[in-house]
This record gives sequence, structure tokens and C-alpha cells, in this order.
Amino acid sequence: MFRRLLLACAAATLMAQAPVISFDKLHHDFGRISPDKKVAAKYKVTNTGNAYLNITQVRPSCGCTYTMLGKWSLAPGEATEIEAMFDPKGIKGLVRKSIEVVCNDPKSSNISLSLEAEVIQEIMPSVEAVYFHSATKTSPTRSQVRYTSGNGEPVQLVDVKVPGAPFITFAYRSEGKDLVLEVAFDGRKVPVGQHRGVETASVRFTNPRMGQLPLNIQWDLRPSIAASPAEVVFQGAAGKEQRQKLSLRQGDGRPFRVLSARPSLQGLRVEGLDQKGSTLELTVVLPADLKAGRYSDILSLSTDDPDQPELTVRVVALLK
Repeated sequence: MFRRLLLACAAATLMAQAPVISFDKLHHDFGRISPDKKVAAKYKVTNTGNAYLNITQVRPSCGCTYTMLGKWSLAPGEATEIEAMFDPKGIKGLVRKSIEVVCNDPKSSNISLSLEAEVIQEIMPSVEAVYFHSATKTSPTRSQVRYTSGNGEPVQLVDVKVPGAPFITFAYRSEGKDLVLEVAFDGRKVPVGQHRGVETASVRFTNPRMGQLPLNIQWDLRPSIAASPAEVVFQGAAGKEQRQKLSLRQGDGRPFRVLSARPSLQGLRVEGLDQKGSTLELTVVLPADLKAGRYSDILSLSTDDPDQPELTVRVVALLK
């Protein structure tokens, strides 16, 4: 009986002797910072238990944050600091990072510290790319980019250049301390045979630390010839010829001619290629010798329209 009591007392004593990790804070907010200045936060860690505290790992969540620890082993009542350095280079906007601390505290062996900041660029573009989808060749299309001041100084433009793209022009105006850049795409000036592209404009500012910012401009032209229906579908029994109408319309009303039709499905042919006009009525003919099954074909049509020398129409056949 006495022996059991002695063992129980010894066990209670051992259980009572344990390290306890405590922090003065678990989160640090840097507020607004510039991307060219590294910042640091310090977290005071104290062993408030009655046994040695051993910190085994301090792991930041990414490579932009690195840490330093004063001491890895703390006696009861002893304190040290974890210093977290944050490099905001290449980062913008709100950011939150974490630091994992692993130790031998039996109740808190894994603790997460955090830090946050709002990385403010001196000049902040509203977008980094402008898209002109299905632009027309009849009138210019416009889009805007706002360059917001992040340091309280007015944003001032030197120039904007986009080499080899005379169909893209720029205008700008100041709104308070911000600058609004208007990008205009004129499909009428696109060289014949070009239907899509990606251009890179260099936007230069008077700010010496920003210098210049790239602006990507992606564009594609609306097809000048529209096919109706967009997909020709045949359904019915195999063993007999089938015919479907295909209408082609030139959007600007210019007469054109289909020079050739190149189907990949053997035996498929197109009638009415001898026409010329702003609207052409063709007939797609499915041969009678096709067996039952599902067929899919891409019909390529070449034209004498300089804005669209070729267009494709999908052909599907479901034969029983």
C-alpha cells in the first residue's frame, strides 16, 4: 500500500514538471509598406513552466519570410526572441504569412505565429493586361487602365510605346493623383491576313524607382464572314444521300467568293461554289455510301475575302 502511494506521488511530481511555452503576441501587422524595404517583427517567447523548454523547429510558410531564434533551449522562467524578417519584393496588395513553432510543451507542441502587411507599390495598375475580343474592322474599340498613386505623389507619364502595332494608340488624363490610360484598338489598321495577336506596351513614368511598367494587349478580330448554322448536323438512316443548307454572310456587305472546300470526311462535298455575293447559299452533301455510326468533320473553306481568307465549319453525322 505504501509502495503504491509512493509511486503515485512520484508520478504526480513528474507530471507537474513540464515546460510551458508562452508568447507576448501571436500576430504582427506591419501595416502599409513599400516593396523595396525589408521589415522585421519580434515575438517574445517565455518558458513559464517548471522544466526545460526545447524549441526544435521554426518553420516560415514561404521563402519571402525567414526567422532567427535567440536560444533553442530555455530554463524555467527564461525568455528569448523569435525574429521574423519579411521581404516584400515582387509582392503587392494584402499578404498574410505564418510561422510554425515546434517545441516539447506537452499541451502546445505546435504553435502558429502570423504576420500581415499591405504592400503598396508607388504606382499600382488596375490591370496588367487588356483584352480586345472579337474586335470589329469598322470602328475602334477602347479600354482603360488606371494607374493609382501608392505614395501620395501624382502619377506622371513620360510616354507609351508598342512597337510594330500602328493599330493600337493611347491617350491619357489625370484624375486627382491617379492617371487613366485609354487604349484604343483600330481593327481597320490591322494588316491583311492578321486576325489575332499579343502586343507588349512599355508605359514609362517620371517616377525613378518605378521607371516603366509593361502592359500586355491581346486582341482578335471578329470573323468577317459568319456561317449559319455554325455547325452542320446530319441525322437519319445510313445508305442514302443527305443535304443541308449552309449560309455564308459577309459582315460589311462586300461580295466574296468561296474558292475551294476541303472536307476531311471522304465523299463529303459542297455545292454552289460558283457564286459571288455578300451572302452565299451553299449545300453540304453527305454521301450515301457511309455506314451507320457517328462522324465528325471539319470543313475548311477558302475565300477571296482579304479579311478572312479561310473559315472552318464543323460537320456532324449521326447515322442509324
